[in-house]
Amino acid sequence: MFRKVSHIALAAIILACSASTPASAHTSVVKTIPSYKSTLSKMPETISIEFTDILMTLGEKKVNSIEVTDPSGTLIPLIGTEIDKSVLSVSLPQRSYLDGTYLVSYRVVSADGHSISGSYELYLNTPSENVAVVEEHEGFFHIHQTHIIQGGIALILILLWWAYRRFNREQGL
Repeated sequence: MFRKVSHIALAAIILACSASTPASAHTSVVKTIPSYKSTLSKMPETISIEFTDILMTLGEKKVNSIEVTDPSGTLIPLIGTEIDKSVLSVSLPQRSYLDGTYLVSYRVVSADGHSISGSYELYLNTPSENVAVVEEHEGFFHIHQTHIIQGGIALILILLWWAYRRFNREQGL
């Protein structure tokens, strides 16, 4: 009887600890137009990225952005940035573009206040042989302090459970 009660108590502690930490999901990319690593015959008029969550807006403050870098590593001056709920779009100027690899970099803040950034490539006619070096962007895999705390609590609970089981075996319970 004591054994059943202790197992139930241990399960309750584990559930309580795992449920007491706040959920912290972050937005991620649903779709890009043009598509990730697509080869285009001409540059598009607009570039759009759709996310899983609604994007935050703070009046005129620019918290969400897209930058496009050409094959030589030069930033292309974009015409405008538009946000429609979870879609971020920019317009590209009408001009002649170099063939090669273009890097689309983005940074957004979702309605929950978390920011993410990343980048993807587009190819105009053919990928470049020598792609300009660009700074690293945070991807979608990231660890927050909350995740470390949750993992630590889980590890401690597993070790306590293992020690409890071992003690009971040695005592012949």
